[in-house]
Amino acid sequence: MFSGFWGWFLVVVIVAIIFSAGKLPALKAQAEEKLKLLAAAAEKGKKELEAKLNESKKKREANKEENTNSNEDKPSE
Repeated sequence: MFSGFWGWFLVVVIVAIIFSAGKLPALKAQAEEKLKLLAAAAEKGKKELEAKLNESKKKREANKEENTNSNEDKPSE
């Protein structure tokens, strides 16, 4: 009757639900907490990345301006 992966998977899921039904609210709370932590970490990483990108852009623009200014100071031949 339950041959193949999906058949056994269904059996395992049903057994897990029956024997751990009382633990589901606690599991839900833990999953929500972990998801919030993950979202916070992703937001922090995004902000750090944006800060590094902005810093890199500023350095590149400063180098570009330096090169432009140094080229203007040289006498043309």
